[in-house]
Amino acid sequence: MDLSPYEKRSLFRFMAIYLGAVLVVVLAFSILFYRIESESIKERVFSHLRMIAMQIAASAVDAQMQGVAFKIPDSIGCDYLLIDENGKVTGGCIAEKVDLNEEEYIKEGCAYYIDRSARGHLGISYVVVRECSLNDRLLKSARDVAIAAVSASLFLVLVGWYLGRLFLRPMREKIDLMDRFIHDSTHELNTPVTTMLLALQKIEKGECKPTYLRALLMSGRLISRVYDDLLFLLLKERQAQRSRPESVDVAKKVAQSIDFFSILAEQKALDVTSKLQPCIVEADPHHIDLLIKNLIDNAVKYTRPEGSIDIVLEDCRLIVEDSGVGIEKEKMKLIFERFERANDTEGGLGIGLDIVSTVCRIYGFGLEVRSKEGEGSTFVVDFSKASSRQGTGRESF
Repeated sequence: MDLSPYEKRSLFRFMAIYLGAVLVVVLAFSILFYRIESESIKERVFSHLRMIAMQIAASAVDAQMQGVAFKIPDSIGCDYLLIDENGKVTGGCIAEKVDLNEEEYIKEGCAYYIDRSARGHLGISYVVVRECSLNDRLLKSARDVAIAAVSASLFLVLVGWYLGRLFLRPMREKIDLMDRFIHDSTHELNTPVTTMLLALQKIEKGECKPTYLRALLMSGRLISRVYDDLLFLLLKERQAQRSRPESVDVAKKVAQSIDFFSILAEQKALDVTSKLQPCIVEADPHHIDLLIKNLIDNAVKYTRPEGSIDIVLEDCRLIVEDSGVGIEKEKMKLIFERFERANDTEGGLGIGLDIVSTVCRIYGFGLEVRSKEGEGSTFVVDFSKASSRQGTGRESF
């Protein structure tokens, strides 16, 4: 996904905040874990020294009481010291000065433990044992914690980068939709505006022909339709609150819409037929007008030149059938979504069918579509299926 400069700035700001939080959390947990682990290592070392010192003291006591030779266990090695009550060394090979006032302590990376359980047996009052691997163990623990912290940070960075791009994707899709909407709306308005200007230039020069007047009428109607659609989308909440439902003659609205698009249909040489029966519904007349106009406009837009459009209103069911390009099967579920279009080859803003769907949802009208690619489409609005909300015009958009 290519990012725009704005999206890159947003992503980098998100990553800066995210990484700052990640580093603080990882660092805090690393320090806490290292402290717990170092205390655990120290406890294991002193527990081991305590056991060794007790073995030496017990050997001295047993040797005196049983009258046997005193012997240091072979597994102990040289890291011990035997001291009498006067502080004189009687055995062992630790050369450093030992602090007999402490029971256990750490000095220069070595752990010392002083046991007094011999109680003077064989002249031994203090058994001192030492473990000098403590510093290496702590360094190894710190290294392991650092590696784990770096690994966790890298993993969280990748997760953050993925989540950042994932969160930007909907925004990118909306931006793309809006870009396309702006492009399409500009294109949609460009044709009638250009046509209108050309016709006015001709009329200004004294060439007042019926063709120019019809071009002005067609252009004005196109601009009016686009304006109505955009106003409905922009102010739909306000319109819903201000709407005044009344009895609407659907057949009359359909006839007016057919006349509204007659010039466009003639321009494409379309054969438009209609069969209209009376149908009265309780609704906002503007909403019904928008619904019908967008259905017919959709048929005119996507029907090939010299094609046909059949419009039938019977039993309060409006059927608009065209011989147009049809709708691809995979796009059938998307055509009622805003800014979606049946195909990209025709003009349009992608909001017409969204308006149709919205109006039907407000009043509970039935709405269905049947289409086959290359063979045309049929849209059916069933006004007789209006729910109990029919006529309120206050359904939330």
